[in-house]
Amino acid sequence: MEFSKASLTPYLRHKLGPACEVVEVEKFGRGTSRETWFVTCAGGQGEARHLVFRRDPATGSVDFSPLNQEHFIYERLGRTAVPVARVLWWEDDPAWTDRPFYVREHVAGSWDIPHFKDPSPEYDDLRMRISQEHMRKLALVHAVDWRALELNAVLGTAPDTASAAHHYLDSVLALIESQRIEPIPIVLEAVEWLKERAPAASRITLCKGTNGLGEEIFANGEIVAMSDWEEAHIGDPAADFAFLQEFTPTIVRDGKVLWDLEKALDYYRSVGGAPVSAASVQYYYMVRALRMLAFSHRAGASVHRSPATPIRQAWTGTEVLHFSKLLLAHAMGLVPAPDPSYFAELNTSVENAP
Repeated sequence: MEFSKASLTPYLRHKLGPACEVVEVEKFGRGTSRETWFVTCAGGQGEARHLVFRRDPATGSVDFSPLNQEHFIYERLGRTAVPVARVLWWEDDPAWTDRPFYVREHVAGSWDIPHFKDPSPEYDDLRMRISQEHMRKLALVHAVDWRALELNAVLGTAPDTASAAHHYLDSVLALIESQRIEPIPIVLEAVEWLKERAPAASRITLCKGTNGLGEEIFANGEIVAMSDWEEAHIGDPAADFAFLQEFTPTIVRDGKVLWDLEKALDYYRSVGGAPVSAASVQYYYMVRALRMLAFSHRAGASVHRSPATPIRQAWTGTEVLHFSKLLLAHAMGLVPAPDPSYFAELNTSVENAP
């Protein structure tokens, strides 16, 4: 199905009633793993309804998790205190579509937070408030009763606290091997190096996987919807702090540390979070680099399989792959510290990528 007014009008009349009129269809420009479409429609009384359609690209998603897993997570979390958009339905009827998709309600708000990245002292309070809000919501995620919700039926689940890191590393290695189209010698060495240094988890929780600026929807300084659950798993909550995308800014004024990772972790624990240590977070920074290598190699494999793959994935499968190798090699002491400007340039490219 083409997502356009012409094609969506009969479909939504079928789902929502004959008075439904499609007013606007817009493809979201950010994100590369899946397509996100915003659809506005009106009913017989003229009231507007805002929907979000999610599906894989025609050439397949570069994300490892299937679309129906994402749908399942949203549906189950809708029963909890974790703020997520309400799922409306799943569609895979070939009479309507050649690619499965699901529909959820649109939550009013924005991923962008004006002045959050501004280092001026006047925005210190804003940046700390946003970080604290994210800590509160992560504490909610980590408190979810994942057994009662049966999330372990679809998510990788660590068997116990002692082996949580090993289990996660094995799962990442399996992802890499499932897509490998060329040798990547550093992978096995990195896995063994990381296993030798693996900390025990403080507890086993639902982990969101992808966090930080650009991943959550804010309204009036509050997270009203947590998005991007593609990397969700059940394991060490420390892993969720290894990819916060600027949500634990370091703020120092007159030699005094007002905010940093340690203070954010203290705050997180004070609002009911797990006893996560900064040392465990540092460890999962390197595990995150391995996970990023898996994702980037999958993007490269997608380009290898199909010339119709978006050119954006060629960049992901080369530059981001190189970035991941450098991080791992430096952590293991195999190469000197790379020029920080390289990482700054790459992070800017990732943030601004469509």
